[in-house]
Amino acid sequence: MLPTSLHGKAYYEILFWGGGHALQFTWTLLMLVAWLWLASACGARSVLTPRVTVMMFSLALAGVFVTPYAYLAHDVASVEHRALLTWAMRLGGGPAILPVGLSVVYGALAVRLRAPEQRPLRAALLASVLVFAAGGVIGIFIAGSNVRIPAHYHGCIVGVTLALMGVVYRVLPALGYRAPQGRMATWQPWLYGIGQLIHITGLVWSGGYGVQRKVAGAEQVLRSTGEVVGMGMMGLGGLIAIIGGLLFVVVAIRAMRQPAARDSKA
Repeated sequence: MLPTSLHGKAYYEILFWGGGHALQFTWTLLMLVAWLWLASACGARSVLTPRVTVMMFSLALAGVFVTPYAYLAHDVASVEHRALLTWAMRLGGGPAILPVGLSVVYGALAVRLRAPEQRPLRAALLASVLVFAAGGVIGIFIAGSNVRIPAHYHGCIVGVTLALMGVVYRVLPALGYRAPQGRMATWQPWLYGIGQLIHITGLVWSGGYGVQRKVAGAEQVLRSTGEVVGMGMMGLGGLIAIIGGLLFVVVAIRAMRQPAARDSKA
């Protein structure tokens, strides 16, 4: 369906535009499942009934079917095609995210944890909701093609990643390994999440000065102290997030080297 006249960057951007948005629906739905699972593992009770929860997921799923319609209704290189997929991405999963997010946060904060292995799960859940919410709020204020756009999707992507990190912690005992616990396992999601919050805050700051996206080095043309400070915050936050990501690997490997059977003997 792509025009043969397109080459290079324009060709591949249009080629993957729709598929990329469909993937966003997929990961958002998986994140919502992870939130509910982690909240349940912490002993939290959802204020949403199962029927309402299923309805929320149905609304989120409905947006997925805008993708094939966009290909059938408009030329893939048209503004209308691009705009329809963009609005589907903004509104498709949106109605479900807010009620499910508020429900799991309320439940996780209200419950009293009874086991040390629940602490990393709650940390991953709360950090995920916080970072994803920050990315979503930033998306509302996007104007033009500046670094506010990567600030938006970096927040949302890491929100999904944190949820799946928590799922890994939850799944390890079911695979015969020790449940991650202790200070490192509890602080790892927060370190990763706080680092990413600093990262996207720096991007938003720089975006306010008009720093363009998809450029690097001298091409960024950082003219003022504010622009330099903003990009410096981005780098510092990224470094902290990398450390948090490495700690996830350490926590997971340590848990996998200590089978669950040893816990029962202890």
